[in-house]
Amino acid sequence: MKLVPPAFKAKAFTCIFCGVLTSMEWVRLCIPQGFGNGYNHTSRWDCTCNHCSQVSLWLDQGEDFDEAGNRVSLGRLLDPSACVAPLAHIDLPEECKRNFDEAREISVHSARGAAALLRLCLQRLCIQLGGKGKDINEDIAQLVKGGLAPQIQMALDYVRVTGNHAVHPGKISEDDMPEHVGVMFAMINWIVEDLIHRPKLIAEKFEKLPEGVRKQIENRDKPKPNVNGG
Repeated sequence: MKLVPPAFKAKAFTCIFCGVLTSMEWVRLCIPQGFGNGYNHTSRWDCTCNHCSQVSLWLDQGEDFDEAGNRVSLGRLLDPSACVAPLAHIDLPEECKRNFDEAREISVHSARGAAALLRLCLQRLCIQLGGKGKDINEDIAQLVKGGLAPQIQMALDYVRVTGNHAVHPGKISEDDMPEHVGVMFAMINWIVEDLIHRPKLIAEKFEKLPEGVRKQIENRDKPKPNVNGG
């Protein structure tokens, strides 16, 4: 199921309440001036899910520009304080899971903080995959030399880089946006699925083959002696 993180004034995202990816309706809250003098706009907005009709409350935090120079609206979810980021993959190593889970907890309120934690998660994941954990870029390069699939290399580099810049693990980047963070969660889970879960599952299935069959396969794959003596 595709997950789109909530974003202020976004036309559609995965609903905090019902978990459905659907369109949203935004209404700015107003307060009466009194004595029939009209209304004053507030910095609060109601967001109504067009699937379940539940309403969330958001705080308008002004505007900024994205990487392409487009003006974007900034805002923070006030109520409910809920997380819609995906759960960590069951085979994500425990050393990495702590960062992943903490990133989930703060992702709604701080995309930049969540992104910083996810890069720490990636750094520790690279160690589990055989890297040194000192330089993510170098660890990815070593994995590529070892035959890493191009799609997984791209997933690793997506988490490592924001826009045109590499970002050090644990460092806050002003360029991180909520839409980046939602993809980062998914990318880390895909990496674990491809590099940890699938090899583990295949090994478990292979071990269940009869011992005689496994011996035959082992003998088949042994280097053949050179009958010419050369």
